[in-house]
Amino acid sequence: MRYAYPCIVERDEEEAAATGRTCYLATFPDVHSAHTSGWSVQEVNDHLRDCLETALSLCIEDNEPLPEPSEAEPGQVLVAVSASVAEQFALHEALRAEGVTATELARRIGMRPSRARRLTDIFRPAKPSEIERALAAMGLHMVSEVAPLERWSPSVDPAPAL
Repeated sequence: MRYAYPCIVERDEEEAAATGRTCYLATFPDVHSAHTSGWSVQEVNDHLRDCLETALSLCIEDNEPLPEPSEAEPGQVLVAVSASVAEQFALHEALRAEGVTATELARRIGMRPSRARRLTDIFRPAKPSEIERALAAMGLHMVSEVAPLERWSPSVDPAPAL
């Protein structure tokens, strides 16, 4: 699975009216708990990946499946998680699909169960070799992809239709 999700960024007209400052809001239609904002285009772009990764990590904490990303529509920007986080998400999805517990994974790869549980915790990054070993135990491997970086920028139109 590709862990790249479309994002909608738009100007917050309420904030502009209330404070006189330009503010941008970002939402991910496929990830309901993913929302962020920024006072500048640079700031909102800087927050997008962290926002997405944090929101998706909540699915892991709740042992829920990660949402399937939809295709980006015109005016949306595609935001991908980092490669290391994508590995952890892929492992989570594999474990869920096969009904494999951290204890069982630990047994398969010769690791303490407490360490195996951390392999899907994005706030405790795992060694790439450990993730690769765990994925191999699940019959999987990672394939990397390089694509152009997408950054959101405001439309020239004063009322952009995103």
